[in-house]
Order: sequence, then C-alpha cells, then structure tokens
Amino acid sequence: MTGLRERQKEDRQARIAQVAKSLFLKHGFEKTTIEDIAQAAGMSGVTVHNYYGTKSGILLALVAENDRTLVTRLNKELANCPQTVTEVMLSFSKTIMEHAVANLRKVIWRQVIATVTANADDSVSKPYFDLDQELAQVLVQKMERMKAAGALPPSVVPEHLGKALFHLQNARFIQFVCSENLQIEDVLRRIRNDLDALFAVQATVTA
Repeated sequence: MTGLRERQKEDRQARIAQVAKSLFLKHGFEKTTIEDIAQAAGMSGVTVHNYYGTKSGILLALVAENDRTLVTRLNKELANCPQTVTEVMLSFSKTIMEHAVANLRKVIWRQVIATVTANADDSVSKPYFDLDQELAQVLVQKMERMKAAGALPPSVVPEHLGKALFHLQNARFIQFVCSENLQIEDVLRRIRNDLDALFAVQATVTA
C-alpha cells in the first residue's frame, strides 16, 4: 500500500510539472496561476501547493528534472572529447545550450534566472545553486582526469580550473537565454575568444 501511495504521489507531481510547463510556454510564467495549473491537472489548488509550494517551486522542479538528465549527457559527451581545455569547454557549453532550449524555451530560462536572483528565500534559491554545483563538478572531474593523463600542467588545481570554466560558461549562458537572436554558434565563438585571450595572457606571463 505504501508503494502504491508513493507511485500515486510521483504521478501527481509529474502531472503538475507537465501541465505547468505547458502553460508556462503557452501563456507565460507571470500570467499562469496556481489555480490554472490545478484546473488543467484536474486537482485542487491546495494539492498543487502541498506538492510544490509556489509557482517558483514548480519552475525550479522543471530545472531540476532538466539538469538530472543533463549531467548524464555531459559525462558521456566529455568522455569522448579531445584532451584540450578549449575543446572540453566548447563541448560542455554546446551541450548545455542545446539541452536547455530543447527542454525549456529561452523565455522560461529568463524567468528561472529572475526567480533565483530576486528571491532571498534559501528554500527557492538553494536547490538551483546545488544543481549548478553538480554541473560544475562535471568539469572539475574532467579536469582531474586530464591532469592525471598529463594533459594539464602539474601546477593546475583541477577544482579551481573546473569551477572557473563553469562560471565563464554560466555568464555566457545567461547572455544566450537573454537574447532571442543569439545563436549557439555565436556563444561558442565568444567562449573560444574568451579562452584564447586568457591563454594568450598566461603565455605572455610565463614566457
């Protein structure tokens, strides 16, 4: 019986998230209400609130679902990536952008960013930043493997490099979702220029 109740709970949560995603895309986040979601899901507003608390809770649940599948995909993509920091970074960033727009449109990602940055409540923002850390760890672990294979200088600290690359990618990702005209290839070109500039400075300093 406990197993049945758990499955029913999971089914309701999935139904709410699916319906909310559809309504957010159709009408926009601001114009969609908890009552709209509840009605479309065939549930009461209280039920939706009990599962997710607020619209922001539903929105970040969609991001969490997106990122769970993304981590698996990133590890697979980077496993076959050439052993250079630039190529790893470009593969990582391309995969994130492709996955992001395939699952949620840019307008929804803009709302995600606005929700997290405008909300001081840790119950809302902490899960998002925890997910960010999971993504950053994908790069950190790749840098660790590259260093072990001799593809990085001994002085490099993989954790520092991986997180620095992730923060650069994150800044470019925000630019990407904030412009409907900016294409993935445009962002990848900017990231390559970023890395070329940083590596050129490093080469000059160590020469």
